[in-house]
Amino acid sequence: MQIEDIKSPVDYLIYSKNEIHGYSRAIGKLFDLSTSYISDAEKAYKEGKKVIWSRTNGWEVPLAYSCGIIPVAFSEMGRLSDFETMRIGEEYYQFPPETCSMVKCTVGQWHKRKSKSINRILGAGVACEPFNLALELMKQAGYDVHTVDVIYRAPGMKGDELENLVEFFIRQIYDTVEWLTGSRKIDEDKLKQEIQRKNQLISKVRKILELRIGNPFYMRSLPAIFLLTGLNAGYFGKPEEYEKVLDLLIEELENAPVNEEDLKRVIPLVWVGNAGQEFGVFEVIDQADGALLGFRGYPFNICREDIPPVEALARHVLGNQDAGASVYVQQVLEKEAQKVNARGLILYGYLGCSYSTIAREMWGDHFRKQGIPSINLEGTFQIGPPSGQILTRIKAFTEMLA
Repeated sequence: MQIEDIKSPVDYLIYSKNEIHGYSRAIGKLFDLSTSYISDAEKAYKEGKKVIWSRTNGWEVPLAYSCGIIPVAFSEMGRLSDFETMRIGEEYYQFPPETCSMVKCTVGQWHKRKSKSINRILGAGVACEPFNLALELMKQAGYDVHTVDVIYRAPGMKGDELENLVEFFIRQIYDTVEWLTGSRKIDEDKLKQEIQRKNQLISKVRKILELRIGNPFYMRSLPAIFLLTGLNAGYFGKPEEYEKVLDLLIEELENAPVNEEDLKRVIPLVWVGNAGQEFGVFEVIDQADGALLGFRGYPFNICREDIPPVEALARHVLGNQDAGASVYVQQVLEKEAQKVNARGLILYGYLGCSYSTIAREMWGDHFRKQGIPSINLEGTFQIGPPSGQILTRIKAFTEMLA
């Protein structure tokens, strides 16, 4: 397959796996885990295993696995959508056309799978109002939905205020376990094991990202996105296989020869935001010698292992960059930009997502004052080629940095 033959994200995955990364068994296996994720999870459900739809936030993953349940990121199911699926959200569920395409795609997929697939959804009110509405609509459609109350840690919150919030979220964890299992009893030994597994996988992903800085073109932009997606999205439903991929990728990167010319010509970039279906964006970045070496989704904190596991999970949530105020994300971006010596930031969000628009403007302004340029892009979530305008802007931005 040649780049000219690419018509869809699936085509691009095949192209990236075979033509760009044909030398890497690890990256090939990473793509395979991603492409089989949803179908294998639904197969496991039909075989009688306990499976739920969940977010890609992270805290749900060790909790669900400790209960013997496979958490499946519903955003990855939404990625299978096309315009017809999105139209279900607009016409059947009456979402306005300007609503975020990710919400409409996910709702459309749930609608098509109703009574045929995984029928339990774990959501959280911290997501956004359109998604809150989507969860309510899915309840009415017959899904078993549990929504965790909003968790928001304001800037500077500490002391008694923070401790009260920790206690509040601990109660939310027990409520969630009761929904998952029918009992409020938590197997703390299993939860601790899952927290240890999560921490171990985080350390390996960090190692890979550090190795990429010294060999930026061995693993290009798209598989780097999938690396982090796997960490947050329940390890693609296959924790052991995902860890084997990480181990193999570390081995490959540690032994791969480094081209000194690559280090001279590479343009280090920080990717800020979501990863849509417009994989051509990543191809343009790569062709212009750009490399996504820093990420908003960098796993900068781990769960503590020196305190009871339920408390550790709560404190991890409230110490995470998604705990509430956008300033927490900004702090991560500052560290990432400094670590990779970034020459620019790519701020990417979905059309109609008011939730992230203001934050992206704030981050862009903050880094402009520090002398680091950025580009603010809005793309789509459903399957389809990226617009020519987005590709032109990305190319111009990357060439400007060169």
